[in-house]
Parts: sequence; C-alpha cells; structure tokens
Amino acid sequence: MARRRLDDNAEVGASAMVIFIGILIASSVISALIISVGGTIFTRAGADAKVSSHGQKGIVNVVILEIWALDTTDEIHIVFDLPFIETPLRETDFTWILMCLPAGNRGLEFDSGSFEFATTLDGDGLTALPTIEFLPGANYRMIIQLDLCDLEVIEKATLILIIDKGSTHEKVLNIGTAPYVGKDLN
Repeated sequence: MARRRLDDNAEVGASAMVIFIGILIASSVISALIISVGGTIFTRAGADAKVSSHGQKGIVNVVILEIWALDTTDEIHIVFDLPFIETPLRETDFTWILMCLPAGNRGLEFDSGSFEFATTLDGDGLTALPTIEFLPGANYRMIIQLDLCDLEVIEKATLILIIDKGSTHEKVLNIGTAPYVGKDLN
C-alpha cells in the first residue's frame, strides 16, 4: 500500500493557478488587440466609402448611336437617357470624348465636347435649346460633330461619356471598313 502524506504546501496547485491566470491575461490582451484592429479597419473602410461615393450615381443608357453625316465634318447621332441619376444633372457636368485610331496605327486622335446642344427628342440635337439640366428618365438627343476624327479612315473608335463626380460609360464603336450614313454603331 502506498502511503499518503498530507502536505500544506500547495506548490502544484499554486503553479497551475499562476499559469491559468497568465493565460487569461494574455488571451484578454490578444482579444482586445484583435477587436481594436477590426474596429479601426471598419472605421477606415467606412470613411473611404464616404470619400469615394459618387455625387451623381447615374449611368448613361445609349439608346441610338449611328453615323449621321460623312463629309467634311463627320457627325454621330446619339440618343440617350440617364435613368438612375438621383437629381437633375447640369449640362456642364456631362461631357464626351471620342478616341480614334487612324488606319496604320498612326497615333490617337481625340474629339471632345459637352452636351450643350443636347435637346429633348422633339429638338434637332444640333441647335442649343434651353436644356440646362438633364432629368432622370427623360430621353435626349444630340448630333456630335467631329473635327479631328474622320470616320472613313479610322480603324477603331471609342466613345467615352463622363458624368462629373459620377460614372463613366465607354462604348466601342463598330465602324467597319465601309461606313455609311445611318450605320448603327452599337
């Protein structure tokens, strides 16, 4: 039989308790650190989202895009609407850029402008009417007159529609090798 001896020294129990308390303190410090880092990350992400949110959340919906004229000044007819803008969009906050790549890849040419001549569908899209702002869901038309891009000699073209502090819409034009008046560019 093994003989047991009662001892008042609780060395094993005290050591276990010290280790247990140390583990609790370390785990609480690590937990607090993880929660603090997580909170900081979420706070910064929220601040970044507020900074990068658009003033105008609308997109441009191009309904018709076609060649309107092929002569000394080539023209493109565009019919569009802005179905998802939150508030009316001022004409000065809406611009276009046409990037053209001439045959033989001889460098890019750019035409650009604003939508100051855009009219509702009952206008001709070429003379300025009192369209000062674009309303959500209304259809507008405009004749884009090109100065540098010659649609008969370019290989590729891209139309970029830009809403200031909002979205950008890029449309690759399907011009082909034999463009003609009325050709659909969608």
